[in-house]
Amino acid sequence: MEKFAYIFIGQSGSGKGTQVSLLQEKIKTIYPHETVLHLETGLIFRSFITEENYTATMTSELMAQGILPPSFIGVHVWSHALINQYTGQRFVCIDGTPRILEEVPILLSAARFYGWKLKVIYLEVGDTWANERLIARKRPDDLDTTERAARIAWFHSNVIPALELLKQSVDICVINGERSILEIHEEICEKLRL
Repeated sequence: MEKFAYIFIGQSGSGKGTQVSLLQEKIKTIYPHETVLHLETGLIFRSFITEENYTATMTSELMAQGILPPSFIGVHVWSHALINQYTGQRFVCIDGTPRILEEVPILLSAARFYGWKLKVIYLEVGDTWANERLIARKRPDDLDTTERAARIAWFHSNVIPALELLKQSVDICVINGERSILEIHEEICEKLRL
């Protein structure tokens, strides 16, 4: 039995979570007895920095200053969740990883270890689109103009280089994310042959 890991990459506000949910529903209609593990790394990370331990407190303080935490923190957060939640499911959806260059070889090693066939979906949107979507979703951390701009800049300086490195090992499905949710979903399913 082949195992698949669908990696969703895109700017904050590009619709990764929405598309993962739709893909999970699609998989369940085709394979009704399969469960799909979804690791939403941003949510996992936001939960981590609220924990009452020294590392979480230091990480939260760094982020409040606009400083990127060291790569071992990000890798720990998503890999720890993966180790604790993955039970050998045929389908895994991960959104928000890799975020930096150092995470790429770690993700590839996890795929080799678990025997996953990696499929990377890059939801490509422009900065203006991402900014408007962040404002529209009204999450507290999306409402500060300076923070939104910093997140968009951070995506270009960190995630894009990670994506370029990932392209050396895995085919990337580039999806125009500036369309309707349904159009994007249909193209993803077509490219994933679901």
